[in-house]
Amino acid sequence: MSLRVLSRDEIFTKAPEWREPGRSKYLAMYSSVFGGVVVEPALMVIPLDDHIINRGDGIFEFFPVKNGYAYCFDAHLARLERSAEIISLDLPFDIATIKQIALETVAIAGAKDCGVRLFVSRGLGDFECDPTTPKKSLFYVIVLGMKLGDTGIPPEGVSAITTHVPIKPGFYAQVKTTCYLLNALVHLEAHRNNASFGIWYDQEGHLAEAATSCVAIVNQEKILKYPRFEHILKGTGLIRGVELAKELVKSGELKGISQTDITQHEVYESSEMLVLGSGRVIPVVKYDGRSIGSGKPGPVSRRLWELFQKDMAEGPSEVRTRIEKYIKED
Repeated sequence: MSLRVLSRDEIFTKAPEWREPGRSKYLAMYSSVFGGVVVEPALMVIPLDDHIINRGDGIFEFFPVKNGYAYCFDAHLARLERSAEIISLDLPFDIATIKQIALETVAIAGAKDCGVRLFVSRGLGDFECDPTTPKKSLFYVIVLGMKLGDTGIPPEGVSAITTHVPIKPGFYAQVKTTCYLLNALVHLEAHRNNASFGIWYDQEGHLAEAATSCVAIVNQEKILKYPRFEHILKGTGLIRGVELAKELVKSGELKGISQTDITQHEVYESSEMLVLGSGRVIPVVKYDGRSIGSGKPGPVSRRLWELFQKDMAEGPSEVRTRIEKYIKED
């Protein structure tokens, strides 16, 4: 083998082959390293000595944008701030500036329907584990071309399994960290078992969460139950979903809502099992090889999905942030 020393032009050609994966989905990226936004996917790069890469020392958030409005954005920013506080990570900008940068990046991308990921890194400069060596924290925004919720819930539902991957400690689970190795292994185990989701239980045997989503059940008495937050991330989708589900209590479609410990037996015997994320509801109809309820998506799953769609389209101002409002004039 004879290795070549490559030039900048050879790597950053207009359409390099190495950038084919994701090319059509990456619309814009902001980097505080460079101090601006790029729209060519080949330029959407992060230095290898950034601690977010070589040590997993960073946090992130994801929020959807539908018809030009960021959904539950302020809730995601609040959780970003909380994650930074828990791991003693100084944000590179105040929250108002982070909000402005994120929304301007979405505006530059020009997509009314998309997904947005925010990343805050400890910083760059070496490959050591010491979090005090980086001179300053860094901020990245990536806008992804995608539409959420338009296809409805999976008509046949999905399957899930109980994972054998150890659950994160409570302290760690409550930080939206970029260190997702255990989460990735949960996905891998589910994939190898022809399931869509792997489900964690805490050390006491109570329902926890999926790798990247929250989980809830509807029991035979029509009570919507969801886990306590001691051992799971405070999912913004779950919290908003619970708020929306109060409409189903008023209409009599649910008898009540309860945040409580949930045993595996209760999950097996439930009438519905739901996976919830940002603006989405996915019904689990088979769990560990057993049918949940009728074995088909249930009425609460459908109604809650409808409520999410309405909320994303015409919900109150505290959950819908208009992108154009934050575009700065030259």
